[in-house]
Amino acid sequence: MTNFGNLITAVITPFDKNGIISTDTFFRLCRKLVHDKSEAIVLTGTTGESPNLTQDDREIIYKTAKDSVGDKVKLIAGTGTYSTKESIENSRIAEDLGMDGIMIVTPYYSKPSQLGILKHFEAINNKSNLPIMAYNIPGRTSTLIELETIETLVNDINIHSIKDAVGDIKFSIEQIERIGDKAKIYSGDDALTYEFVKNGAEGVVSVASHVVGKEISEMINLLNDNKHDQAKEIDKKIQPIFSLLFKEPSPGPVKNLLSITWEDVGHPLLPITEISSELSLELLNNFKKIQ
Repeated sequence: MTNFGNLITAVITPFDKNGIISTDTFFRLCRKLVHDKSEAIVLTGTTGESPNLTQDDREIIYKTAKDSVGDKVKLIAGTGTYSTKESIENSRIAEDLGMDGIMIVTPYYSKPSQLGILKHFEAINNKSNLPIMAYNIPGRTSTLIELETIETLVNDINIHSIKDAVGDIKFSIEQIERIGDKAKIYSGDDALTYEFVKNGAEGVVSVASHVVGKEISEMINLLNDNKHDQAKEIDKKIQPIFSLLFKEPSPGPVKNLLSITWEDVGHPLLPITEISSELSLELLNNFKKIQ
């Protein structure tokens, strides 16, 4: 089974003032993430503002990331949309450009049945040779991939891994117990990383790792060494950052903090707006406490 590691970053897409991808910045950002302990990078996901990206944008992002990090980390392309046909085409492009996996979100807007979800993943799997990470985020898609459906995805469709952003730790623990080692489970919520890994999950698909990647990596390593108290101390220290990064619509907060503490990555594209000056200051002050 392809190993995506414990810490995966859902990377932002940097834009210049005209809304054009800043490829030089993105090249450096991918290398920064590797330096900060990311073991895989999700490209063109929600954090990467995928709804605003064209097919040409996707190709530029995949090629730039591959040129930047080569085979040092795994590259996972977010290729899922509300359209099965479009998801298949996006996945074909990702495979042609050397990506290591694809992330498929539950089809949004159309609110498919559980059977429709299964057929969607099955159709994509039949057309792609890449391992699939299923992305369960009902807060954005309005549709939950239910536990029984997840079991079928893993057992019958051979889904590689699951990004769980359900927001219900009881659901997630039961999922981990049911799936066992047949697929890798990742928290899709930074704030729940400690609880997920403590209960047997593989790791996290993180936004906060743009700015506190080393801390998250250390926390996961401590948990895997059964040093729960030490891991909890790190968790307590970085929880405020986790919360603030989603106080206003993402990826506005993480882009703002990156631009202040690292390098200008530009603003989000509409309909996401720049964050408030109050939140910007709060983020910076909390970030300084961690350093």
